[in-house]
Amino acid sequence: PTLPSRARVVVIGGGVIGTSVAYHLGHLGLTDTVLVERDQLTSGTTWHAAGLMITFGSTSSTSTALRCYTRDLYTRLEAETGLATGFKPVGFIELAGDEGRLEEYRRVATFNRYCGIDVHEISPREVADLFPLARTDDLLAGFYIEGDGRVNPVDVTMSLARGARNQGVTIAQGVTVLDVMVRNGRVAGVVTDRGTIECEHVVNAAGMWARQLGERSGVA
Repeated sequence: PTLPSRARVVVIGGGVIGTSVAYHLGHLGLTDTVLVERDQLTSGTTWHAAGLMITFGSTSSTSTALRCYTRDLYTRLEAETGLATGFKPVGFIELAGDEGRLEEYRRVATFNRYCGIDVHEISPREVADLFPLARTDDLLAGFYIEGDGRVNPVDVTMSLARGARNQGVTIAQGVTVLDVMVRNGRVAGVVTDRGTIECEHVVNAAGMWARQLGERSGVA
């Protein structure tokens, strides 16, 4: 689409993070949002991500809530957008091979249960039953979450992008960001190879280029 000369928010980067930000801004009513991607959606760091979608492992209630929300979002997103995320709840097992790790994961599991995650400590034999390819003779225990699994990162991104567009967000591919304009210590716009977009907020979701892009504005 033709780039607008002004937007409230400009999101830089069309990977899973950028499209997720655009999707959620759209649902919050900030439809005056433009996402610009230098090449095609997912062409940077997203396309080769592992796609693990797990809720286990954090001792932060905020992080755990985000993980649970994300799993639920990826479960229902196809019904909203018509594009599948590739989410497969094949289950997840964290392995403990020494006493220190066992103690750590028991603490994590206790906290995760408090946050509502259905995690079970299982024996090495049960690990082998669930995943026959695993070597289990040197394990002390496993921690199993049946509802966790994996997604297809490209499919997730495309589904989020469609959801953002459905809310009125503009997504423009093949647009290279040259600079972020700053006026009186505040963001004033984004300079691209297809024109300048005046804006109030910029989201740097440029993946492996995020550091260099931030440095242009003196942001570490």
